[in-house]
Amino acid sequence: MIAYEPIGVVRSPFTERRGMPLQSVAAAEVQGRVELEPRLAPGLRDLDGFSHLHLITHLHRSASSDLEVVPYLDAAVHGVFATRSPRHPNPIGLSVVRLERVEGATLHVAGLDLLDGTPVLDLKPYVPAFDAVPAERTGWLERAAPRVHEVRADER
Repeated sequence: MIAYEPIGVVRSPFTERRGMPLQSVAAAEVQGRVELEPRLAPGLRDLDGFSHLHLITHLHRSASSDLEVVPYLDAAVHGVFATRSPRHPNPIGLSVVRLERVEGATLHVAGLDLLDGTPVLDLKPYVPAFDAVPAERTGWLERAAPRVHEVRADER
């Protein structure tokens, strides 16, 4: 058995999925906070030297998992592991956000594509030399690429 304790919570303007950005790239203007447990504040030392962070979260309001889904950027059915759908067997979220500032155990961020109250499992600095890998192919998403900045959640 694997068990994780959340280290904090996301504070976001989104209380419902409908109309919310589906990826950080579509949420550049969305500001919010990551409120960590106060006892973890020493672990934030030197984090303010990074402009972006990976937030690893538990998508607590995700619907049940499905092995085949129709993602927001397409009308065809795809295997869930070929999508960014939150309906994975383990609803783990991965977001890249811009770090605006650190105040105690609170991170002020922009680019937030998460619901208010989302539990935070971990965070890591975004490092382009490690994280920005050129991709040779992006599967079915190649057809949807021009629309990635405008995607918002609907009733799916």
